[in-house]
Order: sequence, then structure tokens, then C-alpha cells
Amino acid sequence: MHYLARMLQEPGREFHALDLVRSPRPPSARDGLGLGHAGELLDDRAKASYRHRMAELRNDLEEADSWGDAERASKAREELEILAEELARGVGLGGRDRVAASDAERARVNVTKAIKATIKRIRHDHPSLARHLNFSVRTGTFCSYSPEAPAAVIWHV
Repeated sequence: MHYLARMLQEPGREFHALDLVRSPRPPSARDGLGLGHAGELLDDRAKASYRHRMAELRNDLEEADSWGDAERASKAREELEILAEELARGVGLGGRDRVAASDAERARVNVTKAIKATIKRIRHDHPSLARHLNFSVRTGTFCSYSPEAPAAVIWHV
């Protein structure tokens, strides 16, 4: 909840996920910060293979649709979705490679999970507030709360 509360206090400000997870005290070895990373999640060869297979699947999908083969089209769509998710997991905004076990990647994953879990808990008692937060909160390496009309929302947290 504290990640979301911090963002609500400053609408429109982008917070780096690392800034959200860091406490006021200096990080220690047990925090897992400062250990570097384990390399790119996907190397150039893997990304090229994903993209090549996705192009094949798009052609299969187009052909299946033109022939009215719903089952083949469904299978192609399903595999395309899976490959797109995997490619997105390994490549960030602007095509930048994500690295495995990096401080920023761990922070991004943890902050995103925590914020989504908080909004899910809110949904139980306040569905309209949860909808507002789903629409207004952006997570990732940089996180922000950007309501449509920021002047109209004042939070006391």
C-alpha cells in the first residue's frame, strides 16, 4: 500500500521503481541491491527467433481466416499472444533490453505486483475507486499516478 500512497501524494510525478522500494536507510547486502545483473533476459538471437515465428504465425492466421479455418486461426492467435508476452517480458519501452536479476528489474516486478494486489483488495470494497486507480496508475520501471483531472483529486494518506 505504501507505494501507491506515495504516488497518490504527488499526482503526475514519475517515480523510478527503485526509488519506491528504497527506504531512508542505506541498502544492506541482504536487500539484494547493488549486486549487478545476470545479463539480458533475451539475447539478439532469441528476439529474432521470436519475431520470425510471430511473422509466420501472422501469415498462418491470415490464411486460416481467409479459408474459414477457425480452429487453426485460434491456435495461431493463442501462440501469437504467448510469444508477444514473452517478447514483452524481455524487452522494455523503446526496445531496450531488460536484464535478469537487476536491481531495477526486481524493483519493477515487486512494485508492480504490490500495486496491483493493493488495487485488487480495494476493488472488493470500492469498485469505482479501483476502476479509477486502474485507469490512472501506471506501473513499470517508472510508476505514476496521473488522474484525468488532477486538480479535482486530493488525497489524505
